Amino acid sequence: MITLRNFKADDCDFLAKHYLPEMATDKAVALIDEWNQRSCRGAYFEMFVIVSGHQPAGWISLYAHNETTISAGLEVIESARQKGLGTAALIQALAYARKLGYTTAIAQVRKNNAASICLHEKCGFSSNGECKTSQGNEAFLFRLELEQKKQKKGSNDEPPAVFKPDSTQ
Repeated sequence: MITLRNFKADDCDFLAKHYLPEMATDKAVALIDEWNQRSCRGAYFEMFVIVSGHQPAGWISLYAHNETTISAGLEVIESARQKGLGTAALIQALAYARKLGYTTAIAQVRKNNAASICLHEKCGFSSNGECKTSQGNEAFLFRLELEQKKQKKGSNDEPPAVFKPDSTQ
């Protein structure tokens, strides 16, 4: 079982080891504060730590492209891979996005990333094209229609900082 939660200042060591090794602690704290504003370039954005067995195992972000479409960016640290954590995190993050009112999830997955292709297909995504990423990599475009809205975006309800997978969703 995993939980997703927002990053905290206590996560600076984890970030330094696995994400931004050159970043000073004060800059990492500022980045975490920025992530916790739930906005990037004027759009909804949220970054979560994937926690397994009380230890950070990766991160997943949600980014709104428009009022109905969201993407999730996922990274599981090498020592935690092949344990189903990425699948659990993506399913949980998409359920959260659905509760926020998003109806479509999209993803770009590099063609040479077989594990991510498999993960997206396992979670119900379908390939609907190809593209070149901003870094020049060949990628597949994936799309998933999410279930009906359960909560309006912009409501006064705060998104939960911690949530757990629920088999009834």
